[in-house]
Amino acid sequence: MKVNFFQKVWQQGKRFFTQLPVVEAGFQISAGRVGACLVKEKSRLNPLIFLEELPSGCLEPSFHKRNIRQPGVLKDIFKKGLEKINPEQKSLAFLPPELSLKVFVLSFEALPSGEEEREKIILFSIRKQQPLLPQDIRISYQIIPENGKLRVVGLLARQGVVEEYEELFSSLGYQVNLISPPTISLFHLVEQPQQGLVMNIEPEWWGGFAYDGQRIVFYRQKTFASNWRKQGNHDWESILQEIETTTRFIEDKEKLKLKQVIIRNTCPQDSEVLYSKLKEQFRVEVTGIEDYIGANLSQEVKTIFAPLLGILG
Repeated sequence: MKVNFFQKVWQQGKRFFTQLPVVEAGFQISAGRVGACLVKEKSRLNPLIFLEELPSGCLEPSFHKRNIRQPGVLKDIFKKGLEKINPEQKSLAFLPPELSLKVFVLSFEALPSGEEEREKIILFSIRKQQPLLPQDIRISYQIIPENGKLRVVGLLARQGVVEEYEELFSSLGYQVNLISPPTISLFHLVEQPQQGLVMNIEPEWWGGFAYDGQRIVFYRQKTFASNWRKQGNHDWESILQEIETTTRFIEDKEKLKLKQVIIRNTCPQDSEVLYSKLKEQFRVEVTGIEDYIGANLSQEVKTIFAPLLGILG
């Protein structure tokens, strides 16, 4: 069974990395656009979609501070999206901007059985790596036994950041029941996973995770340099360098030899250039995430909506 994702139940408990609830509709904010999608079980090949550009200055993704600069504008976009997909259920999935969340992957020899003590140890380990974390964070995690050790995969979010999005949906009569990071959401699309790397490339940042079969073993997120979009085909050199660094780290620490690289590329540059360079440099199978989506959508639309399609239905 694959790793399940983050069910939004702040009030009922701090762990919500539990069984993925069935949600037919959801929203995502990705690459400067708001996307909405409705996927019904009987019509999975024909999802209903909505897509609109975010006006400049409407939103500023951030983990540390509130994101929404123009709530009225964003609410109107959400309203149009809901009118377009018209979900019967009042519960939604929501994928915030990746930069508004923090994903962590930790390994422990053992953890206490008591939830409070266990969570203190997990948070202590996180704060050792990220000492400037604020106090008002919420944590979700799942503990995965493996080879006599415990792998902890989870999510951090500031309550105020998440709540401002929830409040907009609530004002429109809908409740957010599932929250998931866009990059990690792609894992549900990967069929028959071997040992590989998924790279989620957006105009301002990239996120990636390595997996070994059904296990996520590594995650990283990084913003691009300011001149990233001014260098033509040389843009891909920074991605190739990051993949090489990640590959070496995974081989050294996890003793894994990556066999495939899966790319979600929302940037205007030609993905085939990147694929060719990857195959030549790393000699691995390289595919686009859109190849794992069977819906009757264009390749471009599959790429855009891949994170959301990974968790719906």
